[in-house]
Amino acid sequence: MVLAYVKKEALIRKSETKKEKKMRKVAVVTGAAAGIGQCIALELAKAGYEVYANARSLSKIEDTLKKAKNLNVKPLIFDVRDIPSVKENICGIDKIDCLVNNAGLSIENKPICEITEDDWDSVMQTNVKGYFFVTKYALAKMQRGASIVNISSGAAKTGGDFVSIPYSSSKGAINSLTVAMARVLAKDGIRLNAVSPGFVDTAMLELNKKPKEYYEGVIPIGKLGRPIDIANMVLYLLSDKADFMTGQIIEVNGGDIMG
Repeated sequence: MVLAYVKKEALIRKSETKKEKKMRKVAVVTGAAAGIGQCIALELAKAGYEVYANARSLSKIEDTLKKAKNLNVKPLIFDVRDIPSVKENICGIDKIDCLVNNAGLSIENKPICEITEDDWDSVMQTNVKGYFFVTKYALAKMQRGASIVNISSGAAKTGGDFVSIPYSSSKGAINSLTVAMARVLAKDGIRLNAVSPGFVDTAMLELNKKPKEYYEGVIPIGKLGRPIDIANMVLYLLSDKADFMTGQIIEVNGGDIMG
């Protein structure tokens, strides 16, 4: 798999001119091994971006690289909780036009009295601390016109029986982080928004221990979301079509949360 990637990369470099390389937009997607993150990475590559797809190990990103085929997708290996590794890898990229903070962690829903310090810290370190420090180091590689999208969750507003308290709290923190950083970065011409998915058909949904048919009755539009539904909104927010949008939390949830 690694050899195949190296050969593909060599062909891409050989076929493009220096001008084409300079003009091409570069995107970083964290948590791109599966689900929503993988879909975003692949859709960005289809749209012509050079994509750095992040995962904690090369073995975890292999499926994304396999699905990328002849697309310009490169592995970017680090754990978002390992800040020195985040800095080394992000700062090793020549330029970054777009960043999608998607790496996320949830735990099984538990009563408050059973939530441990490790439960709380592991979720917060991935979902909040990781988002902040990936963004911090990516900003050094960004120029005016760059765009960032954070992946939040409807759980930030609802909490409830479906997700753990650490997870919903971390997503609330992401919403606050999005607004706070967007206000600061606006003067530099860098936009930052968040997409807040509802129930999406991914492996993380299995933590809720509900059959898929259950959601069809709960969601007003009558069906589960798909990773492509989230990816489509992310691509829009990263594009010049959304150049008057920043600091916004966009709900994509089939009407599960309205207003």
